[in-house]
Amino acid sequence: MTDRRLLLVRHGVTDWNREGRFQGHADPPLAEDGRAEAELLTRRLDGDEVLRPVRIVTSTLARARETADVIGVMLGITVEQDARLIEIGQGEWEGRTHTDLAATDAERYAAWRRDAGIRQPPGGESIEAATQRVGAALSEFVNAAGRWPRCIVSHGGTLRILARILLEAPATTPWSLDIDNASLSICSTNGDGWRLDRWNDTRHLLGTTVTHVNETDGRPAAL
Repeated sequence: MTDRRLLLVRHGVTDWNREGRFQGHADPPLAEDGRAEAELLTRRLDGDEVLRPVRIVTSTLARARETADVIGVMLGITVEQDARLIEIGQGEWEGRTHTDLAATDAERYAAWRRDAGIRQPPGGESIEAATQRVGAALSEFVNAAGRWPRCIVSHGGTLRILARILLEAPATTPWSLDIDNASLSICSTNGDGWRLDRWNDTRHLLGTTVTHVNETDGRPAAL
Protein backbone atom coordinates (compact mmCIF):
# COMPACT_ATOMS: atom_id res chain seq x y z
CA MET A 1 0.00 0.00 0.00
CA THR A 2 1.27 3.45 -0.93
CA ASP A 3 2.06 5.65 2.06
CA ARG A 4 -0.72 8.09 2.85
CA ARG A 5 -0.35 11.42 4.65
CA LEU A 6 -3.31 13.07 6.39
CA LEU A 7 -3.19 16.69 7.56
CA LEU A 8 -5.40 17.64 10.51
CA VAL A 9 -6.01 21.39 10.79
CA ARG A 10 -7.87 23.17 13.56
CA HIS A 11 -9.80 26.28 12.51
CA GLY A 12 -8.34 29.74 13.08
CA VAL A 13 -9.13 31.75 16.17
CA THR A 14 -12.59 33.20 16.80
CA ASP A 15 -13.65 35.98 19.13
CA TRP A 16 -15.39 33.29 21.17
CA ASN A 17 -12.08 31.44 21.60
CA ARG A 18 -10.52 34.54 23.08
CA GLU A 19 -13.53 35.22 25.27
CA GLY A 20 -13.46 31.66 26.65
CA ARG A 21 -16.92 30.79 25.30
CA PHE A 22 -18.08 27.26 24.67
CA GLN A 23 -18.65 26.92 20.95
CA GLY A 24 -19.74 23.37 20.18
CA HIS A 25 -22.48 23.37 17.53
CA ALA A 26 -22.85 27.16 17.75
CA ASP A 27 -21.58 28.95 14.69
CA PRO A 28 -19.42 32.04 15.34
CA PRO A 29 -17.26 33.13 12.39
CA LEU A 30 -13.50 33.45 12.28
CA ALA A 31 -11.99 36.55 13.79
CA GLU A 32 -9.92 38.66 11.41
CA ASP A 33 -6.83 37.21 13.08
CA GLY A 34 -8.20 33.75 12.34
CA ARG A 35 -8.17 34.49 8.62
CA ALA A 36 -4.60 35.74 8.89
CA GLU A 37 -3.66 32.52 10.68
CA ALA A 38 -5.22 30.46 7.88
CA GLU A 39 -3.20 32.40 5.31
CA LEU A 40 0.04 31.81 7.21
CA LEU A 41 -0.71 28.10 7.43
CA THR A 42 -1.50 27.95 3.72
CA ARG A 43 1.77 29.63 2.76
CA ARG A 44 3.55 26.95 4.73
CA LEU A 45 1.67 24.14 3.00
CA ASP A 46 2.19 25.71 -0.41
CA GLY A 47 5.94 25.88 0.15
CA ASP A 48 6.33 22.19 0.99
CA GLU A 49 5.50 19.61 -1.67
CA VAL A 50 5.33 16.91 1.00
CA LEU A 51 2.56 18.78 2.83
CA ARG A 52 0.64 20.44 -0.02
CA PRO A 53 -2.76 18.71 -0.01
CA VAL A 54 -4.62 17.60 -3.12
CA ARG A 55 -7.97 17.22 -1.38
CA ILE A 56 -9.60 19.17 1.49
CA VAL A 57 -12.72 18.35 3.50
CA THR A 58 -14.11 20.58 6.22
CA SER A 59 -16.69 20.79 8.95
CA THR A 60 -19.72 22.80 7.85
CA LEU A 61 -19.45 25.21 10.80
CA ALA A 62 -18.34 28.69 9.74
CA ARG A 63 -15.08 28.84 11.70
CA ALA A 64 -13.78 25.65 10.07
CA ARG A 65 -15.36 26.27 6.67
CA GLU A 66 -13.86 29.76 6.42
CA THR A 67 -10.44 28.41 7.38
CA ALA A 68 -10.70 25.69 4.73
CA ASP A 69 -11.88 28.20 2.13
CA VAL A 70 -8.77 30.33 2.66
CA ILE A 71 -6.61 27.25 2.13
CA GLY A 72 -8.61 26.11 -0.87
CA VAL A 73 -8.58 29.47 -2.65
CA MET A 74 -4.86 30.02 -2.10
CA LEU A 75 -3.99 26.50 -3.27
CA GLY A 76 -6.58 26.27 -6.04
CA ILE A 77 -8.42 23.32 -4.49
CA THR A 78 -12.20 22.88 -4.32
CA VAL A 79 -13.17 22.41 -0.68
CA GLU A 80 -15.64 19.66 0.25
CA GLN A 81 -17.97 19.97 3.25
CA ASP A 82 -19.07 17.21 5.62
CA ALA A 83 -21.45 17.98 8.51
CA ARG A 84 -20.21 14.90 10.37
CA LEU A 85 -16.97 16.78 11.11
CA ILE A 86 -18.59 19.50 13.24
CA GLU A 87 -17.50 20.05 16.83
CA ILE A 88 -18.84 18.02 19.74
CA GLY A 89 -22.06 19.65 20.94
CA GLN A 90 -21.63 21.52 24.24
CA GLY A 91 -25.26 21.49 25.26
CA GLU A 92 -26.58 24.14 27.66
CA TRP A 93 -23.23 25.91 27.88
CA GLU A 94 -22.81 26.87 24.24
CA GLY A 95 -22.21 30.60 23.97
CA ARG A 96 -21.42 30.98 27.66
CA THR A 97 -18.04 31.82 29.15
CA HIS A 98 -16.15 29.91 31.80
CA THR A 99 -16.17 33.01 33.99
CA ASP A 100 -19.95 33.31 33.76
CA LEU A 101 -20.49 29.62 34.52
CA ALA A 102 -18.18 29.73 37.53
CA ALA A 103 -20.41 32.45 38.98
CA THR A 104 -23.91 31.42 37.88
CA ASP A 105 -23.70 27.63 37.55
CA ALA A 106 -20.96 27.09 40.10
CA GLU A 107 -21.78 23.58 41.33
CA ARG A 108 -22.13 21.95 37.93
CA TYR A 109 -19.20 23.91 36.54
CA ALA A 110 -16.93 22.88 39.42
CA ALA A 111 -17.94 19.24 38.94
CA TRP A 112 -17.19 19.54 35.22
CA ARG A 113 -13.74 20.98 35.96
CA ARG A 114 -12.97 18.15 38.39
CA ASP A 115 -13.89 15.34 36.01
CA ALA A 116 -10.96 13.44 34.60
CA GLY A 117 -10.59 12.71 30.90
CA ILE A 118 -13.42 13.68 28.56
CA ARG A 119 -15.77 16.21 30.14
CA GLN A 120 -19.29 16.64 28.84
CA PRO A 121 -21.28 19.80 29.71
CA PRO A 122 -24.94 19.43 30.74
CA GLY A 123 -27.00 18.39 27.73
CA GLY A 124 -23.88 18.02 25.59
CA GLU A 125 -23.48 15.53 22.79
CA SER A 126 -22.21 12.17 23.98
CA ILE A 127 -18.67 11.23 23.03
CA GLU A 128 -20.02 7.93 21.71
CA ALA A 129 -22.37 9.70 19.30
CA ALA A 130 -19.67 12.12 18.17
CA THR A 131 -17.19 9.28 17.67
CA GLN A 132 -19.67 7.37 15.54
CA ARG A 133 -20.31 10.24 13.12
CA VAL A 134 -16.68 11.38 13.00
CA GLY A 135 -15.44 7.83 12.47
CA ALA A 136 -17.81 7.29 9.56
CA ALA A 137 -16.63 10.47 7.85
CA LEU A 138 -12.98 9.60 8.44
CA SER A 139 -13.36 6.09 7.04
CA GLU A 140 -14.91 7.35 3.82
CA PHE A 141 -12.28 10.06 3.40
CA VAL A 142 -9.17 7.94 3.93
CA ASN A 143 -10.42 4.89 2.05
CA ALA A 144 -11.55 6.75 -1.07
CA ALA A 145 -9.45 6.23 -4.16
CA GLY A 146 -7.21 9.08 -5.23
CA ARG A 147 -4.03 10.93 -4.49
CA TRP A 148 -2.47 12.11 -1.25
CA PRO A 149 -1.81 14.17 0.91
CA ARG A 150 -5.33 14.98 2.09
CA CYS A 151 -6.49 17.55 4.63
CA ILE A 152 -9.29 17.67 7.21
CA VAL A 153 -10.20 21.06 8.70
CA SER A 154 -12.19 20.75 11.89
CA HIS A 155 -12.32 21.49 15.63
CA GLY A 156 -10.36 20.70 18.77
CA GLY A 157 -12.63 17.99 20.14
CA THR A 158 -13.31 16.45 16.74
CA LEU A 159 -9.62 16.33 15.83
CA ARG A 160 -8.83 14.57 19.10
CA ILE A 161 -11.43 11.95 18.20
CA LEU A 162 -9.93 11.60 14.72
CA ALA A 163 -6.46 11.08 16.17
CA ARG A 164 -7.74 8.50 18.66
CA ILE A 165 -9.43 6.52 15.88
CA LEU A 166 -6.42 6.64 13.57
CA LEU A 167 -3.96 5.63 16.28
CA GLU A 168 -6.32 3.11 17.90
CA ALA A 169 -5.59 4.76 21.24
CA PRO A 170 -7.61 4.42 24.47
CA ALA A 171 -10.65 6.70 24.48
CA THR A 172 -9.32 9.15 27.08
CA THR A 173 -5.67 9.35 25.97
CA PRO A 174 -5.81 12.10 23.30
CA TRP A 175 -7.99 14.35 25.43
CA SER A 176 -5.03 15.76 27.35
CA LEU A 177 -3.29 16.83 24.12
CA ASP A 178 -3.31 20.54 23.35
CA ILE A 179 -4.48 21.54 19.90
CA ASP A 180 -4.22 25.24 19.15
CA ASN A 181 -6.06 27.36 16.64
CA ALA A 182 -4.70 27.06 13.08
CA SER A 183 -2.37 24.24 14.18
CA LEU A 184 -1.15 21.50 11.88
CA SER A 185 -1.05 17.84 12.89
CA ILE A 186 0.05 15.05 10.59
CA CYS A 187 -0.64 11.32 10.53
CA SER A 188 0.74 8.90 7.97
CA THR A 189 0.44 5.20 7.24
CA ASN A 190 2.79 2.81 8.96
CA GLY A 191 2.29 -0.57 7.33
CA ASP A 192 -1.39 -1.36 7.77
CA GLY A 193 -1.89 1.26 10.49
CA TRP A 194 -1.34 4.93 11.14
CA ARG A 195 1.37 6.79 13.04
CA LEU A 196 1.45 10.31 14.46
CA ASP A 197 4.24 12.30 12.79
CA ARG A 198 3.41 15.73 14.20
CA TRP A 199 0.90 17.19 16.64
CA ASN A 200 -0.15 20.80 17.27
CA ASP A 201 2.58 22.31 15.10
CA THR A 202 2.22 26.12 14.99
CA ARG A 203 5.62 27.18 13.60
CA HIS A 204 3.85 29.17 10.90
CA LEU A 205 2.34 31.38 13.63
CA LEU A 206 5.62 32.30 15.34
CA GLY A 207 5.68 36.00 16.14
CA THR A 208 1.90 36.38 16.02
CA THR A 209 -0.50 36.78 18.95
CA VAL A 210 -0.79 33.64 21.05
CA THR A 211 -4.37 32.37 20.89
CA HIS A 212 -4.19 29.33 23.14
CA VAL A 213 -5.06 29.71 26.81
CA ASN A 214 -4.19 26.76 29.01
CA GLU A 215 -6.66 25.65 31.68
CA THR A 216 -3.90 25.71 34.31
CA ASP A 217 -3.68 29.47 33.81
CA GLY A 218 -7.16 29.87 35.18
CA ARG A 219 -8.53 31.16 31.87
CA PRO A 220 -9.39 27.93 30.03
CA ALA A 221 -9.85 27.90 26.30
CA ALA A 222 -13.23 26.65 25.12
CA LEU A 223 -13.84 24.05 22.41
